[in-house]
Amino acid sequence: MEIQYIKQRLTMPIVLHYYGLKTDKQSRLNCPFHEDKTPSFQVYYKTQTAYCFSSNCKTHGKSIDVIDFVMHKENCTKAEAINKCKEILGYQKPDRKERYQPDLSKSQFLANMYKYFKNAVHNSKPAKTYLEQRILALPF
Repeated sequence: MEIQYIKQRLTMPIVLHYYGLKTDKQSRLNCPFHEDKTPSFQVYYKTQTAYCFSSNCKTHGKSIDVIDFVMHKENCTKAEAINKCKEILGYQKPDRKERYQPDLSKSQFLANMYKYFKNAVHNSKPAKTYLEQRILALPF
């Protein structure tokens, strides 16, 4: 597995999620590499890099990618970090909009979907108007 392949597949959100880290709305967090009282670690999702603005950080002055992040987090060599990245790639990829959903049977999933859309129709004035115009009964 090449480094370029790892950098294409392994994104910063996956790495942060793997280590249990979460950014705020401005894509900042307390630096995981030193004691930090205020968020000084900025994540750049477009470039899949990060930068710590604190002068106390061992990464200060350097933009780091996912491999560098793992290397500093695990306190290991670059080769060991690449192996760890391969391991993380096997990890489930998080989605920013995804909510935790346990494995459901098909019938449980469909029941949840029915409940969701039933509530959506019930709470939507345009949907209610449409159903009334078509003389369709609401199952509420």
